[in-house]
Parts: sequence; C-alpha cells; structure tokens
Amino acid sequence: MSKSGNVNRLAKKIRDNTSLTLAASFRLARQVNVRPGPPTADAPDPRQRRFEAHVAHVLAASFQDHQLNGALLGVREAVPNGQRLDLLLEPAMAEAVIYELLPRFDHSYGGIRGVPGLRVTGDGRKWTLHASGLGQVVAARTDCGPIRLPIPRDDEVALWGRPPDDLSRDEKREIGWWADARSVDDVHTRDLLMSRLLRRPELVNRTSEPHGFANCYNHHAGDLVIEWCCGDTVEALCASLLAHGFIDGVPRAGAVELISRHSARLGDATVILNRHASCLYGDDAQTIAEDIKKGYES
Repeated sequence: MSKSGNVNRLAKKIRDNTSLTLAASFRLARQVNVRPGPPTADAPDPRQRRFEAHVAHVLAASFQDHQLNGALLGVREAVPNGQRLDLLLEPAMAEAVIYELLPRFDHSYGGIRGVPGLRVTGDGRKWTLHASGLGQVVAARTDCGPIRLPIPRDDEVALWGRPPDDLSRDEKREIGWWADARSVDDVHTRDLLMSRLLRRPELVNRTSEPHGFANCYNHHAGDLVIEWCCGDTVEALCASLLAHGFIDGVPRAGAVELISRHSARLGDATVILNRHASCLYGDDAQTIAEDIKKGYES
C-alpha cells in the first residue's frame, strides 16, 4: 500500500479508537517515523500481563534518569515466547536490571523493593525470573555474556532465595496491593499498557537514544511517566505507539489525550509522555553519560 494509503488507514484507526478529531488523527498518522511491523503479541494470560506491568513499573522507578546506551528500562529487545516473555538486556545494565527486580526487604526504606514473589533460576547467562502463579520472564544479555546475581546490601534481606511458594508476609501484602491498588481506576488498562511498554523497547528507547538516557518514574501504582528532551516529538512517539497497536482494546474515551505539544496521556493517564521544549543538557550530555557509566562500573 502507498504511504498515503497507510496514513489514511492509520488515521481512521486512531479516529475510531480514540476521542481525537479526524484532523488530529491525520496529524498524528503523518508523523509515524517507525515502519509498523507485525503486531507485537500481548501476554495471553492476564496474570502474566499484571506481572509484566509490575516489572516495567519497578524498572521505571528504579532507573529514573540513569540509563546507559539508550535503554530506557534496561531492555533492548522483547520476544514473546508462548506464555512468557524473553528480554534481551543492555549488557552494561543487565546486572542492575536483575538486582532491581529481585525482591528484598530494605530496612532503611521499611518495606519491599523489587517485584514481590519473584524467584530466580538459571545458568549465569540466562535467568528465569518467575513468580508462582503469576508469570515469568527470561532475561539474558544481548551479547550472551554472563550476568552475576546480586549480593544484598547491608541494610537489605534477600527474599529471592526462598522457595517459590514461601512468600514473606510483606511479599503477600505487596502482591495484593499491586493486584487491587485503590489508586488505580482501571487495573486492566494499567496491566495491559505497562506490559505493552515492556514488550516494545524499540519504541520507548527512542526517548533515550539522543543522549543515551532520559527520565522515567511513577507517581503511584497506576502510572508510568517518560520524560525526554531531544529526538521524537510527543506526537511522533504517540503516532508510532498507536501504529503498533498500543491502545488497541483500551476504552475509547481516555485512550489518548493530547494535553499540549509537549505532553500526552495514554489510557486515562496510565502512560504519560512529556517532552521538554528544548535540550536540557547541551554540551554537558556526554559528561553526564560518562558519569552514569562510572556509576554502573563502581
């Protein structure tokens, strides 16, 4: 199909699936700068979606603006594999990804960090991260190099070595909190969209590619915010996500809100995209990237 035909088809899809006007739908459709490939499969089981959403949420809160080589959540490639998801990690961030995901009780924090209930098995190069009855991902480096399991810090108690069905009281409470978070209006939409973010690293990493890092965080259990300053505009990133089925099946009313040229909300503000109007770092970007790298090497 011709480029104009693709634009028309995408604009119609956006108009049908959102409350945007036809003019706004065409404006977005014309800005797609990533060729749509085959649709990325959703996790077939709602428990796996919830698990993947929790993984994405934890990684966003953990890495914030400390990424390397443009891997926003530390992930380079995500490959659906039946009931599970295989993640290929940025080599320089791989050990940090595993550390941030594995559950531990942090006495200084007063609670659980990581994904509660998560347990780990593997051979040192490929690790299966699984939570009994919830879901699993398999993590490896893109270069097939080794990934060392972490050593708990002085104020932490590792929980990942416990048997899969032996959950601590705090883990049980955290699992229940994530599944039935009172701050979240639509847990199904949260699970679907955050899982889809984890499964589309080639798109979300566009925010961190210009400098090698961006910023991601959350306000509560129901949102994930991505902020950046260079590269794709908010509308261009929105258009690419929509072209790749990101809001398919999401309630139409709040599927996409274009707040301004620099801000958008997807799925009733489940995913929030903010782009600064100008570069935040200028000539200091490379120095900042080098400082981040030193932090991972220490």
